Amino acid sequence: MARISIILLLCLIACSIPAPTLAQVQPTFDSDTVYFTTSRKKIVMPFKLVHNLIIIPVKINNSSSLNFILDSGVQNTLITKLNFTDSLSLHDAKRIKIRGLGEGHNIEAIYSEGNRLTIPGIKGKNQAVYVLMEDVFNISTRMGMPVHGIIGYDIFKNFIVKINYHNKTLTLYRPDYKIKKKRKSEEYVISIEDTKPYLHGVIKQHNGDSINVKLIVDTGASHSLSLYLPTDERLMLPPKVMEAYLGRGLSGDITGKIGRLNAFRLGKYELENLTVSYPDTAAIRLALNIADRNGNLGSDILKRFTVIFDYPHNRMILQANSKYKDPFQYNMAGFDVSTPLPGTNFYTITNVVENSPAKQIGLQAGDQLLLINGRDCKELKLQELLELMESRPGRKIKLKIKRNNTTHTLSFVLQSRI
Repeated sequence: MARISIILLLCLIACSIPAPTLAQVQPTFDSDTVYFTTSRKKIVMPFKLVHNLIIIPVKINNSSSLNFILDSGVQNTLITKLNFTDSLSLHDAKRIKIRGLGEGHNIEAIYSEGNRLTIPGIKGKNQAVYVLMEDVFNISTRMGMPVHGIIGYDIFKNFIVKINYHNKTLTLYRPDYKIKKKRKSEEYVISIEDTKPYLHGVIKQHNGDSINVKLIVDTGASHSLSLYLPTDERLMLPPKVMEAYLGRGLSGDITGKIGRLNAFRLGKYELENLTVSYPDTAAIRLALNIADRNGNLGSDILKRFTVIFDYPHNRMILQANSKYKDPFQYNMAGFDVSTPLPGTNFYTITNVVENSPAKQIGLQAGDQLLLINGRDCKELKLQELLELMESRPGRKIKLKIKRNNTTHTLSFVLQSRI
């Protein structure tokens, strides 16, 4: 048996996350290799919610506990980055090239079979793992904490998965467990196609059109909705849109536009005036070629519910929580924030948007954030910074930044451009 030991020496210095394009495996719900380690019918574990994304602990072979995003839109377990203290011993490993969404190049990865996976209360054997040889996602710097990989289908296909976004708890049930639908919840039919869950909803556009859309339900996308304009000639941009950096795919940046949709309806639930992403066609060309879908439904919608994914019975159950009526916000400052030292409160500015308030006052990528509205950034979590930039139009933001060993004080007003 071939065996390779990998210790990646990566320094800790300077989320639509799509699935890699790899051999597709049709779902099966018979005996599988991921299972409970006890006779219990369910396991409950807390998770961290950052950027609307679910973070759970996972061990691969002899590794320490690693932070993985739970992503219903990804087929294969993917290790995106290891730090200098992390090591794994991967079985039957070989180098391959893979390609995903985004405008860029194929990247090298290591594909390995026969690995052991451990989550509290759960074990998996004979698991396939992909290790990216290039940290193309930069997830850790964007999330403000070390994030090592992405896991999805291996969890969703083997268990009934309940996500309580309000309490930040994940409950995994045995696939034969009888889930009782609560009176105020609603059940939807989902189809599992090439390992991904799809459902149908209705969008209402500014011109009055109501259009049925087929969407991937994607816990690994931090936005509300993403719509692919080329998939239906009736889909159109809203009257007011802004150019935006939408995220990273395996093959590079995904750019496009953000606007507001009049409404999105799922059965009895109707969400109004929500923000929607419209990716550029070039960045999603691969998705357009391989799937019959109009876009995806992300976690900015899902977090407003308790969500039950029941792949064995081809259904999803939603029950609205206290955030159901919260307005849909977006970053009105015109820049993103990253943490070159994940796990610390050291913040730098990235992706300054043209014609934004940030661009108008001269902010530049690489500027270090020292103070925001009089608060020391060393005392602020990343989520608190993001909430300030998404708070409300007209709010004044005063920054103290450091650039080339010189400090500057700047101010601007949050502006809604859509």
